Amino acid sequence: MKISFDGQLITTSLKVTFRGRTLQIDDMIIDTGSSHTVISPDILEDIGVTYENGDDIYEAYGIGGSVPFYTKVMEEIQIDKINLKNIEIDVGVLPKNHNGLLGLDILMNYNFIVDLDKLELYPAKYK
Repeated sequence: MKISFDGQLITTSLKVTFRGRTLQIDDMIIDTGSSHTVISPDILEDIGVTYENGDDIYEAYGIGGSVPFYTKVMEEIQIDKINLKNIEIDVGVLPKNHNGLLGLDILMNYNFIVDLDKLELYPAKYK
């Protein structure tokens, strides 16, 4: 699938499904420096994702300091024609109103290739 580069960030789109409700999220930053995929709670609120008793909470650390996150399991994440089932993602506030970060947990575990020459994201044929 085609990805975008605005001179600073590489972004893509994906769809998430939670409890039967699906949402397309545009401008997801492809972040090979992030170990986890993170989506803003403001975005996910549209499909009913909220903190519930029993959700795991932890602190994430980065250049800007630390921020609390909780985790949720998405029934499905669709990246182009690739459907990933029962994927755990982090839900937390991101700087500068970013929608989300597509992190290494998905990029590496599902063997995606980020082709910067062609500006494409696709799964490798072989692991």
